[in-house]
Amino acid sequence: MFFVSILLLVKGSDILTDSAARTAKIFGVSDFVIGVTIIALGTSLPEFASGVYASYLDRGEIVIGDILGANIINIGLVLGLTCLIKPLPIKHTEIYSGWIHLFILTMASIVLITGNGISRIVGLIFSVAYLLYLWKVIREYRTLGVEPVTRGPLVNNILGLLLGLSLILLGAKLLVNSILLLAQILGISAFTISLLLMPIGTSMPELTTTIITARKGYSTMAFGNIIGSNIANILWVLGIASIVRPIHAHLQQILPAIIMMLLLAALLIRFKLSKYTIERGEGLIFVIVYAVFVGMNIAYL
Repeated sequence: MFFVSILLLVKGSDILTDSAARTAKIFGVSDFVIGVTIIALGTSLPEFASGVYASYLDRGEIVIGDILGANIINIGLVLGLTCLIKPLPIKHTEIYSGWIHLFILTMASIVLITGNGISRIVGLIFSVAYLLYLWKVIREYRTLGVEPVTRGPLVNNILGLLLGLSLILLGAKLLVNSILLLAQILGISAFTISLLLMPIGTSMPELTTTIITARKGYSTMAFGNIIGSNIANILWVLGIASIVRPIHAHLQQILPAIIMMLLLAALLIRFKLSKYTIERGEGLIFVIVYAVFVGMNIAYL
């Protein structure tokens, strides 16, 4: 059930993001905006669908585990592997998005730590904040990146959006159910499995999309996907999931993952500031940091 759900999520996200990017190009949207908004939202749909379903089942630990794990994987593994394959040049005008990224993650982490969870009101605030973030990105980066993307007929793109969304919704239901069953069979907490195993599946769209776009030379779209996905996970996914049902968190469980997430976000800014290019050596550091995080969690099982 777990592997079938991953296949559905990956294929659905692939179809949806391709269709969304082509549709946006028809209306003259820039590559960076497509990466931060449409592709980031599309590749975050597995987290969104599984998070909302888990929240509906009152399994908030799965929601938080998947979101924190996905954000760690997005930088540590996805961006790390992408830069190992091909160094990622970052234009000067994109430097501010890294600071916004770190600020949003930090503020959300403080809310999680001090409030022991996310209430419906806080979830609504997160959702509104995400809409404001999208508005800011669209306004400031409307013309950043002009690489051509094959558009295709509008009707075909809309059908692709619907097909991709259907596969994602089905995959999300299977994924959450399989995580609950695995936790029972292995005798491991659902939070641990959702932190280590579940994000590998839900982050596959980010991994494949970022690597492909980077290899094709769309560095602005690739970097925008990473930044946008992390912010979407925190503000959009966690916000909507907590509106469905308030999410509670245990400080001892989430604190190590929060520290790792913020550390990777800070390293991202440091590497961007060095040469405005994330080199292979820096990508290797990301991967090593992620491997250490996984190893420490396995050691404490």
